[in-house]
Amino acid sequence: MSARSRVVIVGAGYAGVMAANRLAGCKQFSESLSVTVINPVADFIERIRLHEVAAGSRTSAAVPMWSVLNQCADVVEDEASRIDAENRKVYFASGRAPIDYDILLYSVGSTQASDRIPVGAFALRDAASASRIQARLSQLDKGAAVSIIGGGLTGIELSAEVAERYPQLQVRLVSRGVIADSLSGSGRHAVRKRLSAMGVEMVENTDVQRCDIWSVTTSGGDTLPSDCTIWAAGFGTPALARESGLPTDAEGRLMVDESLSCSQYPEIFGAGDAVRVPDSVAGHLRMSCAAALPLGAHAADSIIARLAKQTPDALSAGYALRCISLGRRSGFIQAVTADDRPRPLVVRGRLAGLAKEQICRMTLSWLKGELRRSGSYKWPKGPLPTEAR
Repeated sequence: MSARSRVVIVGAGYAGVMAANRLAGCKQFSESLSVTVINPVADFIERIRLHEVAAGSRTSAAVPMWSVLNQCADVVEDEASRIDAENRKVYFASGRAPIDYDILLYSVGSTQASDRIPVGAFALRDAASASRIQARLSQLDKGAAVSIIGGGLTGIELSAEVAERYPQLQVRLVSRGVIADSLSGSGRHAVRKRLSAMGVEMVENTDVQRCDIWSVTTSGGDTLPSDCTIWAAGFGTPALARESGLPTDAEGRLMVDESLSCSQYPEIFGAGDAVRVPDSVAGHLRMSCAAALPLGAHAADSIIARLAKQTPDALSAGYALRCISLGRRSGFIQAVTADDRPRPLVVRGRLAGLAKEQICRMTLSWLKGELRRSGSYKWPKGPLPTEAR
């Protein structure tokens, strides 16, 4: 009997777990493929729930790994410290013996770089940082000021969640640009109207120069009182690929081709926020769960094609909706084109909030569905290459 092909997946987020389930459940290679997942924590973390944990609306974003990951996949609870692409080994931060691979999937996701977060601000990086924010918010006196830095979707959702959970606090959302600028005009108006109704102060076109535990100083020289400052901007990728000598872009994302394979090291594939896919097929994609799931599935399909000695297909992935929660009782949904441009159709209010919650729940359902039947997950196709350019 020939030796099994060893697939090692670094990172068990949305992309990594989706790929692991698709590979571990593949009937074509059920007897000739082993799948090992490396992850720093034992549980699967629903990152799309971290703002709820930070606000105290939810106690935890952790889901037992066994409930979403195929039981045929092995799990190593450790942090990968280096990838030796020449010798096909992954080294660990704990110092345990390195693990060998025949094929590697790089799916470490995104995070907030510590050096980008000012001293005095709370990060919203992971489950532990979300819990620290929740603990701080629960200690604040009535009338205390909370500043949330970053006017993207994370900042919008977090500010609404905190304002709803703690109506006695003064919540401020500070954005370098226009808040909700990526939405249509009507969508932007609806989101801003909801935030305003919740008592959120919106400060736009303002950079934060520095902060301490009591205040925020803007680039214009204004000092704003802030008893709790939360940094919801500046997401980036871990330095693992760059420090391992793999080909990366300026942001440290692993460079892959249209099939998600690394040209310099064809046995290495990438998926999720931490990879740079050519603009010809992914110029429209943004860091999101909505992109990570299809990237993970396609990476698995490319690996299966490689094992079958076939040429992997180019990625085709797009969007249908952009969903925003605005507290537990409201939300906003914007229909978008495959390349993420706003369409006229919008849904707002209680109905949108319920729909957003169902979509969040479906992310786990898609992972579990792939666990039960490999290849079951389907996703919206991307725009034609000429449209993507």
